[in-house]
Amino acid sequence: MPRIFYTEVDIEDLARRGVKEIEVNDNVYITDEAREKMEKLGMRVRNVASPQAAPTGATPANSSASGTLTEREREQVIEKVKSGVIARLGPGVDPAVVDTIVRRVVSQL
Repeated sequence: MPRIFYTEVDIEDLARRGVKEIEVNDNVYITDEAREKMEKLGMRVRNVASPQAAPTGATPANSSASGTLTEREREQVIEKVKSGVIARLGPGVDPAVVDTIVRRVVSQL
């Protein structure tokens, strides 16, 4: 089962599409900014036991039927995580350092 990452932008998109709840399990990660946005928008997180469960009403762009990330999906995850980290840490953070760290972490997924 692939890992799924939700950022603030993903949450805004889901809210625009009418999604009110996201089901999470061990393979779903929601950034702190995304959780804050969910709270502001009145969205809920529901923990589910089955790793096969998908978020209610949503299929993230980085989900893959094979269970492994394609190169394109990997790059999407890297960009989402980088943008979330940079947004959280502010303009003083070195984007190249963030890129190096995120790529190292994602390569181990």
